[in-house]
Amino acid sequence: MISIILLFLIFASIHSITVSGKFKQACKDLFSDTFMRVYYRALYNLISAVTFAVVLSLISQVPDQKVWIAPHWLKWTMHGIQLAGLVFGARSFEYLDTGEFMGFKQIWRYFSRHEVTGNIEGLTERELVTTGVYGIVRHPMYLAGLVIVIFNPILTMNGLTFSLLAGLYFLFGVFIEERRFVEIFGDQYREYMKRVPMLIPRMLYFRGLKKRKNNETG
Repeated sequence: MISIILLFLIFASIHSITVSGKFKQACKDLFSDTFMRVYYRALYNLISAVTFAVVLSLISQVPDQKVWIAPHWLKWTMHGIQLAGLVFGARSFEYLDTGEFMGFKQIWRYFSRHEVTGNIEGLTERELVTTGVYGIVRHPMYLAGLVIVIFNPILTMNGLTFSLLAGLYFLFGVFIEERRFVEIFGDQYREYMKRVPMLIPRMLYFRGLKKRKNNETG
């Protein structure tokens, strides 16, 4: 268990440092504004993916024991919930510029048009999205991550430890992101916080959705 905690903390530390504003500013001062706007986002995603893959590989080598296995009928129900969570999280990308989010578009703009634009990461979209899945919860990707780790039908000691750590880190990421969005959007985001829940959808939303559908069909 200690090994799992240490490995996860290494990944979380690297991820938290590289996403922080101070680290980005330090990189900008060390390299250049152009470097940050063109390459940073892609490098950040690459480092995150590689470190996560390495940590998962190392965790898989730690001796483990099964704690609980869901019965067959419940196993597929839980997998169905995980799939629903994955689809829900993926829907958030409909409202994002995926190319910019991954960092590919910044590099393409620079080499094809020698264009350097956007914020310190080269992201140009500054409008607050409040529709679709963002009208159900404020953080659909984090909710998807929580659903996927919680509804695992095969529970092992290592898996349980990893799921608890991941859940806590997702919640930490939510609060950090909330603070950043308040700084960017101000009162607009505060009003959005009043209308839309953070992670747990309100039943009133689904009742309203059902009512609208009934009105349309009626």
